[in-house]
Amino acid sequence: MQSNRIKVLATLGVLSAAAAGLGGIGTFAGFTAQVKNADNLFSNGTLVLSSTKTGGSACLSTGGGTTDTNSNTSCEALFNATVQKPGDSATQTVTVKNEGSLAATAFKVFSAACTNADNAESYHGTGNPCSKVQLYVQQYSDSGFTTPSACVYGGTTTANTCDFSDAAKTLAAFQTSYSSSSNGLAIGSGLDAGGSTYFKVGVKLPADADNTFQGRKATTDLTWYLA
Repeated sequence: MQSNRIKVLATLGVLSAAAAGLGGIGTFAGFTAQVKNADNLFSNGTLVLSSTKTGGSACLSTGGGTTDTNSNTSCEALFNATVQKPGDSATQTVTVKNEGSLAATAFKVFSAACTNADNAESYHGTGNPCSKVQLYVQQYSDSGFTTPSACVYGGTTTANTCDFSDAAKTLAAFQTSYSSSSNGLAIGSGLDAGGSTYFKVGVKLPADADNTFQGRKATTDLTWYLA
């Protein structure tokens, strides 16, 4: 009797082990499914501005380096009008281009400062030429500067064409009204990626300037801005 009981228990042990083995095989045979969304990417474009004085080299907002600052204050002067007299004027053409891959939704021009000082001559008046020297910024639609598209700033007697008819449009007046990127003078609605636009900047000492302006100079800046 005891022997039969031992045989039954042994048989149950073998059957249990076999069942466990079959259960393990069943786990590997279960259904599975998966999908993978690979190489998800977020890549930033660029806004890089260039200013090219006619006859000069392109000056980049990056300074030729990284975009960490992207503000270049070392571009060459557009004009250097010396030994002028009442009634004299000077102009310079410049091409401004969005060198980046993003369209700018804001395009502005401003002047952070205009400084009055004595020039290098021996005799000087006491006038403030920033408040007397007139300024205009004429925009063109073509690289040949032949078709005026807008008088951005200055006097105008013909539609879209700047002139020196408004004596109140001076270097100082421009700087006072448009002194930073936040209150800069808006030009159009922006500038497309790779797009260029063309300007002529003109300055003039009016013919009625008196002796107080002798031996004096005005030094100012123009900053082009994209956002």
